[in-house]
Amino acid sequence: MRLDEVNPDILANGTGVLATLDAGGRPQLTVVWFIVRDGHVLVSINAKRQKTRNLQVNREVSFLITHPDTDDYFAEIRGTAELVPDHDYRVADVIGEKYQADFRTFDQPDDGRFIVDITPAKVLVTDVRG
Repeated sequence: MRLDEVNPDILANGTGVLATLDAGGRPQLTVVWFIVRDGHVLVSINAKRQKTRNLQVNREVSFLITHPDTDDYFAEIRGTAELVPDHDYRVADVIGEKYQADFRTFDQPDDGRFIVDITPAKVLVTDVRG
C-alpha cells in the first residue's frame, strides 16, 4: 500500500508516534506533530534532541498514526528518514500553522531545527474495529 491510499482521516490526525533506534539498538518513541506532503511524512525536530542523534546514526524509522476517533484503526509507515536542516523554519512554520503553534517558542536561540523527511518503504493499515 502507498501512503496516498491511506484513509485521509487517519493522515489528518493531530499526532503520530515516531520510533527511532537509540545507540544500543533499543526503540525510542516520541509523540510528534506532522504533515504529509508528496508521499512523505514530514516532522520538525529540535537539533539538540535525542531523536536527532538517533537519526544521525540510523535512518530507519517507523511512524504510527491512529484514526482520530478510534485506536482500533491505524497506519504504520516504515521507512527511511532524511535529516534536512530547517534553519529558516520553512517546514516548522507549516507544521506549526496546522497546530497553531510557533516552534521558535520551543527552541533556544542556538538550538536549530531539522526536518525529518520520511520516505515510506512499507505502509501497513490495521483495522480491527468491530
